[in-house]
Amino acid sequence: FLFVIDSSGSMSDEQDNVIASFPGFIDTITQSLAAQDFHIMVVSTDNGEDSGLSNMCNGDVCNCTPAPACCASKCKGSVMTCSGFACDDLPVGPCDYVYGGGRVYNAVGDDCGLAGGLRYMQSSQPDVEATFECVGDVGTYGSGKEKPMLAASEAISAAMVAPGACNEGFLRDDAILVLTFITDEEDDENDNGSPGGPADWYSALVARKGGDASAIVTLGLVGDSNLPNGLCPADVDPQMDGAVPAPRLQSFVSMFEYGVIGSVCASDYTPFFVDAVSVIDFACDSFEPPE
Repeated sequence: FLFVIDSSGSMSDEQDNVIASFPGFIDTITQSLAAQDFHIMVVSTDNGEDSGLSNMCNGDVCNCTPAPACCASKCKGSVMTCSGFACDDLPVGPCDYVYGGGRVYNAVGDDCGLAGGLRYMQSSQPDVEATFECVGDVGTYGSGKEKPMLAASEAISAAMVAPGACNEGFLRDDAILVLTFITDEEDDENDNGSPGGPADWYSALVARKGGDASAIVTLGLVGDSNLPNGLCPADVDPQMDGAVPAPRLQSFVSMFEYGVIGSVCASDYTPFFVDAVSVIDFACDSFEPPE
Protein backbone atom coordinates (compact mmCIF):
# COMPACT_ATOMS: atom_id res chain seq x y z
CA PHE A 1 0.00 0.00 0.00
CA LEU A 2 1.55 3.28 -1.15
CA PHE A 3 -0.12 6.48 0.04
CA VAL A 4 0.86 9.74 -1.66
CA ILE A 5 -0.47 12.64 0.40
CA ASP A 6 -0.39 16.28 -0.70
CA SER A 7 1.55 18.29 1.88
CA SER A 8 0.70 21.78 0.60
CA GLY A 9 -0.93 24.54 2.60
CA SER A 10 -4.56 23.79 1.69
CA MET A 11 -4.61 20.13 2.75
CA SER A 12 -5.25 20.16 6.51
CA ASP A 13 -8.85 18.89 6.46
CA GLU A 14 -8.10 16.33 3.78
CA GLN A 15 -5.19 14.90 5.75
CA ASP A 16 -7.40 14.63 8.82
CA ASN A 17 -9.99 12.75 6.75
CA VAL A 18 -7.45 10.24 5.45
CA ILE A 19 -6.08 9.57 8.91
CA ALA A 20 -9.59 9.19 10.36
CA SER A 21 -10.62 6.75 7.61
CA PHE A 22 -7.52 4.56 7.76
CA PRO A 23 -8.33 2.37 10.81
CA GLY A 24 -11.57 1.08 9.28
CA PHE A 25 -9.88 0.61 5.91
CA ILE A 26 -6.94 -1.45 7.15
CA ASP A 27 -9.15 -3.41 9.55
CA THR A 28 -11.44 -4.40 6.67
CA ILE A 29 -8.44 -5.28 4.52
CA THR A 30 -6.95 -7.57 7.15
CA GLN A 31 -10.26 -9.13 8.23
CA SER A 32 -12.22 -9.41 4.98
CA LEU A 33 -9.34 -10.11 2.61
CA ALA A 34 -7.22 -12.04 5.08
CA ALA A 35 -4.27 -9.84 4.11
CA GLN A 36 -1.76 -10.84 6.74
CA ASP A 37 1.44 -9.82 4.97
CA PHE A 38 1.51 -6.23 3.78
CA HIS A 39 3.70 -3.17 3.42
CA ILE A 40 2.37 0.36 3.99
CA MET A 41 4.33 3.45 3.04
CA VAL A 42 3.45 7.15 3.06
CA VAL A 43 5.20 9.74 0.90
CA SER A 44 4.48 13.42 0.37
CA THR A 45 4.20 15.31 -2.91
CA ASP A 46 7.54 17.12 -2.69
CA ASN A 47 11.20 16.33 -2.09
CA GLY A 48 11.59 18.02 1.28
CA GLU A 49 13.64 20.88 -0.13
CA ASP A 50 11.29 23.21 -1.99
CA SER A 51 8.77 23.62 0.80
CA GLY A 52 6.93 26.54 2.36
CA LEU A 53 8.69 26.24 5.66
CA SER A 54 7.11 27.51 8.87
CA ASN A 55 9.85 28.72 11.16
CA MET A 56 10.51 30.79 14.24
CA CYS A 57 13.94 31.42 15.71
CA ASN A 58 14.94 32.98 19.02
CA GLY A 59 18.64 33.20 19.70
CA ASP A 60 20.21 29.78 19.29
CA VAL A 61 16.88 27.92 19.12
CA CYS A 62 14.70 27.45 16.04
CA ASN A 63 11.43 25.65 15.42
CA CYS A 64 10.26 24.82 11.92
CA THR A 65 7.94 22.58 9.94
CA PRO A 66 8.25 20.00 8.46
CA ALA A 67 10.81 18.76 10.96
CA PRO A 68 13.48 17.52 11.06
CA ALA A 69 14.02 17.96 7.29
CA CYS A 70 13.52 21.73 7.56
CA CYS A 71 16.27 22.00 10.17
CA ALA A 72 19.09 21.53 7.68
CA SER A 73 18.52 25.05 6.41
CA LYS A 74 18.02 26.52 9.90
CA CYS A 75 21.03 25.05 11.68
CA LYS A 76 23.46 27.75 10.65
CA GLY A 77 25.46 30.37 12.47
CA SER A 78 24.67 30.46 16.17
CA VAL A 79 21.65 28.14 16.04
CA MET A 80 22.24 25.12 18.28
CA THR A 81 18.88 23.33 18.35
CA CYS A 82 16.01 23.07 15.89
CA SER A 83 12.58 21.65 16.72
CA GLY A 84 14.13 19.76 19.62
CA PHE A 85 17.01 18.32 17.58
CA ALA A 86 20.67 19.14 18.20
CA CYS A 87 21.99 20.89 15.12
CA ASP A 88 25.24 18.93 15.22
CA ASP A 89 23.35 15.63 15.14
CA LEU A 90 20.29 16.05 12.91
CA PRO A 91 18.58 12.72 12.12
CA VAL A 92 18.29 13.43 8.40
CA GLY A 93 19.92 12.05 5.30
CA PRO A 94 19.56 11.84 1.52
CA CYS A 95 16.29 9.88 1.78
CA ASP A 96 14.64 12.88 3.41
CA TYR A 97 15.31 15.04 0.35
CA VAL A 98 14.09 12.94 -2.56
CA TYR A 99 10.73 12.43 -4.21
CA GLY A 100 9.18 9.19 -3.00
CA GLY A 101 11.20 8.65 0.15
CA GLY A 102 9.03 6.95 2.77
CA ARG A 103 8.21 9.14 5.75
CA VAL A 104 9.45 8.27 9.22
CA TYR A 105 8.51 11.48 11.10
CA ASN A 106 5.33 13.47 11.39
CA ALA A 107 5.22 17.15 10.50
CA VAL A 108 6.52 18.42 13.84
CA GLY A 109 9.37 15.92 14.00
CA ASP A 110 7.99 13.12 16.17
CA ASP A 111 9.65 9.80 15.35
CA CYS A 112 6.88 7.47 14.16
CA GLY A 113 8.72 4.37 15.34
CA LEU A 114 8.78 2.35 12.14
CA ALA A 115 10.17 -1.06 12.98
CA GLY A 116 13.32 -2.53 11.51
CA GLY A 117 14.82 0.77 10.44
CA LEU A 118 12.57 0.78 7.38
CA ARG A 119 10.75 3.70 5.78
CA TYR A 120 7.52 1.74 5.59
CA MET A 121 5.40 -0.44 7.85
CA GLN A 122 5.25 -4.20 7.63
CA SER A 123 2.35 -6.28 8.89
CA SER A 124 4.40 -6.96 12.05
CA GLN A 125 4.52 -3.24 12.89
CA PRO A 126 3.23 -2.63 16.44
CA ASP A 127 0.03 -0.56 16.35
CA VAL A 128 -0.28 -0.02 12.61
CA GLU A 129 -3.14 2.45 13.04
CA ALA A 130 -1.24 4.77 15.40
CA THR A 131 1.85 4.56 13.22
CA PHE A 132 -0.15 5.54 10.14
CA GLU A 133 -1.65 8.46 12.06
CA CYS A 134 1.92 9.62 12.66
CA VAL A 135 3.42 9.18 9.19
CA GLY A 136 0.19 10.33 7.55
CA ASP A 137 0.54 13.67 9.30
CA VAL A 138 2.68 15.12 6.52
CA GLY A 139 1.74 18.67 7.48
CA THR A 140 0.78 21.65 5.35
CA TYR A 141 4.09 23.41 4.87
CA GLY A 142 5.23 21.36 1.89
CA SER A 143 5.83 22.75 -1.57
CA GLY A 144 2.92 24.25 -3.48
CA LYS A 145 4.41 22.66 -6.61
CA GLU A 146 2.86 19.27 -5.93
CA LYS A 147 4.13 16.29 -7.94
CA PRO A 148 2.09 13.29 -6.77
CA MET A 149 2.78 11.10 -9.79
CA LEU A 150 6.51 11.78 -9.68
CA ALA A 151 6.50 10.89 -5.99
CA ALA A 152 4.59 7.67 -6.69
CA SER A 153 6.82 6.50 -9.54
CA GLU A 154 10.01 7.38 -7.69
CA ALA A 155 8.85 5.61 -4.51
CA ILE A 156 8.75 2.26 -6.32
CA SER A 157 11.55 2.86 -8.81
CA ALA A 158 14.28 0.25 -9.08
CA ALA A 159 16.80 2.66 -7.60
CA MET A 160 14.61 3.37 -4.55
CA VAL A 161 13.66 -0.21 -3.64
CA ALA A 162 17.07 -1.78 -4.27
CA PRO A 163 19.14 -3.23 -1.40
CA GLY A 164 20.51 -0.40 0.70
CA ALA A 165 18.25 2.20 -0.92
CA CYS A 166 15.67 4.43 0.78
CA ASN A 167 12.65 2.14 0.31
CA GLU A 168 14.54 -1.15 0.23
CA GLY A 169 12.23 -4.13 -0.26
CA PHE A 170 8.97 -2.18 -0.36
CA LEU A 171 7.84 -3.38 -3.80
CA ARG A 172 7.39 -7.14 -4.09
CA ASP A 173 6.80 -9.42 -7.04
CA ASP A 174 4.42 -11.61 -5.03
CA ALA A 175 1.97 -8.84 -4.04
CA ILE A 176 -0.31 -6.39 -5.77
CA LEU A 177 0.45 -2.68 -5.55
CA VAL A 178 -2.30 -0.45 -4.15
CA LEU A 179 -1.56 3.20 -4.92
CA THR A 180 -3.68 5.79 -3.12
CA PHE A 181 -3.13 9.48 -3.77
CA ILE A 182 -4.85 12.44 -2.16
CA THR A 183 -4.49 15.95 -3.56
CA ASP A 184 -6.58 19.07 -4.14
CA GLU A 185 -4.55 20.09 -7.21
CA GLU A 186 -4.17 18.81 -10.76
CA ASP A 187 -0.82 17.24 -11.68
CA ASP A 188 0.35 19.09 -14.77
CA GLU A 189 3.93 19.53 -15.96
CA ASN A 190 2.95 22.91 -17.44
CA ASP A 191 1.99 24.06 -13.94
CA ASN A 192 5.03 22.82 -11.99
CA GLY A 193 3.65 19.29 -11.73
CA SER A 194 5.08 15.86 -12.53
CA PRO A 195 6.86 15.28 -15.84
CA GLY A 196 4.86 13.55 -18.56
CA GLY A 197 1.17 12.78 -18.61
CA PRO A 198 -1.33 10.05 -17.69
CA ALA A 199 -0.08 7.58 -20.30
CA ASP A 200 3.52 8.05 -19.14
CA TRP A 201 2.59 7.59 -15.49
CA TYR A 202 0.59 4.49 -16.34
CA SER A 203 3.47 2.96 -18.29
CA ALA A 204 5.97 3.69 -15.53
CA LEU A 205 3.88 1.96 -12.86
CA VAL A 206 2.96 -1.02 -15.01
CA ALA A 207 6.61 -1.54 -15.94
CA ARG A 208 7.49 -1.81 -12.26
CA LYS A 209 4.98 -4.65 -11.93
CA GLY A 210 6.49 -6.60 -14.78
CA GLY A 211 4.01 -5.32 -17.35
CA ASP A 212 0.99 -6.64 -15.43
CA ALA A 213 -1.48 -3.77 -15.07
CA SER A 214 -3.92 -6.07 -13.27
CA ALA A 215 -1.43 -6.24 -10.40
CA ILE A 216 -2.09 -2.57 -9.61
CA VAL A 217 -5.03 -0.90 -7.88
CA THR A 218 -5.22 2.89 -8.11
CA LEU A 219 -7.32 4.95 -5.72
CA GLY A 220 -7.50 8.69 -6.32
CA LEU A 221 -9.10 11.31 -4.09
CA VAL A 222 -9.00 14.42 -6.26
CA GLY A 223 -10.91 17.50 -7.35
CA ASP A 224 -14.07 16.47 -9.21
CA SER A 225 -16.04 19.60 -10.11
CA ASN A 226 -15.65 18.60 -13.78
CA LEU A 227 -17.51 15.32 -13.23
CA PRO A 228 -21.27 14.70 -13.02
CA ASN A 229 -22.35 14.80 -9.37
CA GLY A 230 -18.94 16.04 -8.30
CA LEU A 231 -18.75 17.29 -4.73
CA CYS A 232 -16.22 20.08 -5.22
CA PRO A 233 -17.55 23.56 -6.06
CA ALA A 234 -16.89 24.77 -9.59
CA ASP A 235 -15.33 28.07 -8.52
CA VAL A 236 -12.77 27.61 -5.83
CA ASP A 237 -9.69 29.06 -4.24
CA PRO A 238 -7.67 25.91 -3.51
CA GLN A 239 -5.79 27.76 -0.77
CA MET A 240 -9.04 27.97 1.17
CA ASP A 241 -11.62 25.24 0.51
CA GLY A 242 -12.43 22.92 -2.36
CA ALA A 243 -10.12 21.60 -5.05
CA VAL A 244 -8.98 22.19 -8.60
CA PRO A 245 -10.58 19.72 -11.05
CA ALA A 246 -8.08 17.02 -11.98
CA PRO A 247 -8.95 15.45 -15.36
CA ARG A 248 -5.36 14.27 -15.90
CA LEU A 249 -5.31 12.35 -12.62
CA GLN A 250 -8.81 11.05 -13.31
CA SER A 251 -7.64 9.84 -16.73
CA PHE A 252 -4.67 8.08 -15.16
CA VAL A 253 -6.89 6.15 -12.75
CA SER A 254 -9.36 5.24 -15.50
CA MET A 255 -6.60 3.48 -17.45
CA PHE A 256 -6.47 0.73 -14.84
CA GLU A 257 -8.93 -2.13 -14.66
CA TYR A 258 -8.87 -1.73 -10.90
CA GLY A 259 -9.19 2.01 -10.38
CA VAL A 260 -11.47 4.13 -8.20
CA ILE A 261 -11.91 7.92 -8.23
CA GLY A 262 -13.36 9.74 -5.25
CA SER A 263 -13.88 13.36 -4.31
CA VAL A 264 -11.21 14.97 -2.17
CA CYS A 265 -13.98 17.38 -1.11
CA ALA A 266 -16.01 14.63 0.59
CA SER A 267 -16.54 15.23 4.30
CA ASP A 268 -15.87 11.57 5.06
CA TYR A 269 -13.60 9.26 3.06
CA THR A 270 -14.91 6.09 4.69
CA PRO A 271 -17.42 5.25 1.89
CA PHE A 272 -14.64 5.67 -0.68
CA PHE A 273 -12.38 3.24 1.13
CA VAL A 274 -15.24 0.78 1.68
CA ASP A 275 -15.79 0.71 -2.09
CA ALA A 276 -12.06 0.36 -2.61
CA VAL A 277 -11.90 -2.81 -0.53
CA SER A 278 -14.11 -4.69 -2.99
CA VAL A 279 -11.90 -3.56 -5.88
CA ILE A 280 -8.79 -4.69 -4.03
CA ASP A 281 -10.53 -8.00 -3.36
CA PHE A 282 -11.12 -8.54 -7.08
CA ALA A 283 -7.52 -7.64 -7.87
CA CYS A 284 -6.21 -10.06 -5.26
CA ASP A 285 -8.41 -12.89 -6.53
CA SER A 286 -7.17 -12.48 -10.10
CA PHE A 287 -3.52 -11.89 -9.25
CA GLU A 288 -1.03 -14.54 -10.27
CA PRO A 289 2.50 -13.88 -9.02
CA PRO A 290 5.22 -14.32 -11.63
CA GLU A 291 7.07 -17.60 -11.45
